[in-house]
Amino acid sequence: MKAIILCSWGATSSSLAKNVNDAAKKRNIDIEVDAGSTIDFKKKADEYDVALLEPQVRHLKNEIEEIGKKHSVKVDLIDMQAFATFDGEKVLDQILSLIDK
Repeated sequence: MKAIILCSWGATSSSLAKNVNDAAKKRNIDIEVDAGSTIDFKKKADEYDVALLEPQVRHLKNEIEEIGKKHSVKVDLIDMQAFATFDGEKVLDQILSLIDK
């Protein structure tokens, strides 16, 4: 499984992705979570199963969903509370829930 956390330039998403990867490692879950910009996603969407958008790029959700549909990528907004606290466990749960749908 592979997921990406999207923001404007990939800066805040890097810290959150690290926390999610750490949470997955603790639970022995085989997943790779990357950080990137929405521009990065447009170029390599086919590499991912899930894409989560941070609040500052929520206005791009429809556009990212369209790209996701072409590559069978599930797209959602990051849970606001999880984002505010950089809660890797909660974001991991959100990713896993999307994959199960």
